[in-house]
Amino acid sequence: MTPHCQRSGMTLIEVLAAMAILSIGLAVLVQSVARCLAVVHTTRNYETARYLLQRLDLEHPLGVTEPIAAGVQDGRFDPPNDDFTWSREITAIGVEDEPLFEVKSRIAWSNTGGSESAQETTTIVFKPEYAQSGSTSVSR
Repeated sequence: MTPHCQRSGMTLIEVLAAMAILSIGLAVLVQSVARCLAVVHTTRNYETARYLLQRLDLEHPLGVTEPIAAGVQDGRFDPPNDDFTWSREITAIGVEDEPLFEVKSRIAWSNTGGSESAQETTTIVFKPEYAQSGSTSVSR
């Protein structure tokens, strides 16, 4: 009778191959999670900007307390949104009979890496009471 030498376990090459496959899989997984987190962060910034645009319209309504005047307004938001800035550009686009105004509201913020992103809305505002009362002269 000859003793049989049975191999149990794995060779060094099999262990190294398994480690290589595992490390490649983990690297792909970590990169995917990092991309997902970046997308979530970007989406959160755009949602915050959309909310701040609505808040800007509520805090600085057009033509309610004072007549609409062509020009530029800008400012910053209070914490926790202090890294967001706003600007509003009002341009008269109507003639004397048609008091039309183009209002561009813009919310901007800086991203990591120094680049800036922004969300902007453009609205056309018609104020017929300005034509009747003559309180504002509208010109191109």
